[in-house]
This record gives sequence, C-alpha cells and structure tokens, in this order.
Amino acid sequence: MDATTEQISVHSEASLRSILNRLIPKYILVITLTAIISACSLKSVYNNLDYLIPSYVEGMVSLDDILEERVEQRSQVLINWHRNTQLEQYAALLSSFQRDFGPQLTEKRVFQHMTTVKALWQPLSEKLNEEMALLLPLLNDEQLEELFDSIDEKNKEFYDEYVDLDEEQLIEEYSEKLFDNYESWLGDLTKEQEVIIEKAAYKFKTSAHLRLEQRRKWQINIRQILYSDDTADIKSERLRVFFKAFNSQREDVLYEADKANKQVIAWLTVELVHAATDEQKQHFINVTDDYIRIFTELAENR
Repeated sequence: MDATTEQISVHSEASLRSILNRLIPKYILVITLTAIISACSLKSVYNNLDYLIPSYVEGMVSLDDILEERVEQRSQVLINWHRNTQLEQYAALLSSFQRDFGPQLTEKRVFQHMTTVKALWQPLSEKLNEEMALLLPLLNDEQLEELFDSIDEKNKEFYDEYVDLDEEQLIEEYSEKLFDNYESWLGDLTKEQEVIIEKAAYKFKTSAHLRLEQRRKWQINIRQILYSDDTADIKSERLRVFFKAFNSQREDVLYEADKANKQVIAWLTVELVHAATDEQKQHFINVTDDYIRIFTELAENR
C-alpha cells in the first residue's frame, strides 16, 4: 500500500490499516490491496499474484514474449519467497496487536509496533529492488521510453492528488482517510472518537512535496543508468548500489515529517483504543482473527 492509499501512507502510515498495508508487498498488491474489503478478498488476490504482477508490469511497459516469460518467472520467485518467509510474521504481529488492544496500550508500545513493521518491510523492499535491478536492464530503448512515460504520468497524478492541495483540502483528506482506516478495524466510530480524529487531522505535517521530489530523483537516476552504454550486468550492479543508497537518503530527507506524523498516530491510536466500546473490541478481534487465519493458510499454501 502505493501498498496503501498514497495519502494515508504519506501522512499517517502507522494507523491500524496502514500498518497492515505496509506489511503487504507494495508493488505486488498495488492493483487491488488499496481497497481491501475482507480477508477473503486478500486471500483471493494473493493466490492470483502470479497473474496480477505481470499484468501490472505490462500496464507500465509493453513486454515481448521473452521478457513476459522472465517477468512471470521472477514473479513466482518473489511470491514463493514472500509466502515462505513473511506471512507467518504478519500473523504474529496481528496477534501482538490483539494482546495490546485495551486500556493497557501506550504510545511507547505503538512505536514498538511501528519499529517491527519497518523491520518486516525492509527485507521485502530489498527483495523488490533486487528484482527491479535484474529486470530493468533487459528493456530496450522503446520499452524504456514507454516505462518513463508511465512514471511521468504517475508522478503527475501524485502531484494532482497529494501535492496540489490547500490546507483545508489536506485536512479534509486526512480526516476522510483516518475515518476509513479506523472504521475498517473498529467498526462504527462514536462521536467522541470522531472528534479525536478531527483533532488529529490538524496535526499532520505534509511531506507529499518531499516524496514527489524523491520520486523524481529516483526516476532521473535510473534513467541515467539504464540509458548508459554499460552491459546489462553492470547496469544491474549500478542499480543495486543506487537503490541501497537511495533508500537510506530518502529516509533522511523524510525523517522529520515522518517522525512528527508517527507521534500523532501513536497518540491517536491510543486515544481511540482507550475509548473503544465492547462492540468495537469484538469487531477488532473478529477482523484480526480473519487476517491471522488467512495469513496462516497462505503461508501453508492452503
């Protein structure tokens, strides 16, 4: 999620919904997981990733038969790795959420969960970068132009949806995303909880303009590498080096905004959980139980 709706990922990536979505492969599930309706739909999507990933790639760039086969092969490698190494950890994290759900929840504990999420996301991010480093140098000039045109279009959409907003629009956007995310985990919110969310919406620090700068920087650098006269193997190695350095630099650029927004989310999550009704507690248990079951079944290839 990206793996989540981009706005909530940008401005409140530690909410209950976005925590889960951050755990799911951002590029793998980009087509459908931004609008998960139920755990059953998640299982259906996951079991069709061998089709969805190549379809998403072909939505960005046209592939010949050889490249299409290569993308399908690498997609299967990625899916198998993720199924065998990640899903049980997602189920364990959700079980931890369940144990903490109640008056004992503290902001410190929410931050600990955020740290766990980041630790789970890191190997997936590295794996995705590795796959891109292998596949991107195989594109010819015509395919590269098509790819970069697609990236330009997505950057324009990002600007229109998340950067080109005034303060009132931003606050409204934050509020709507927060309501949607927390309601999906808690069920109907009380008036008290709605007021708490509205207060939180005013506290977010926008970082969309910084993220857009980073997206453009990423695009410029990989374009330079891919249009060089280097061999495919050298291009792959240069991409690996760049991706590793870029991810670190990106965290530095976004650090202050992310830190401030995580503090808001930690406060907000604690306030909402402490104010949760018995019905909301049961709703949360039911929803997380469904996801835990699904992740466990997927890990066992059921």
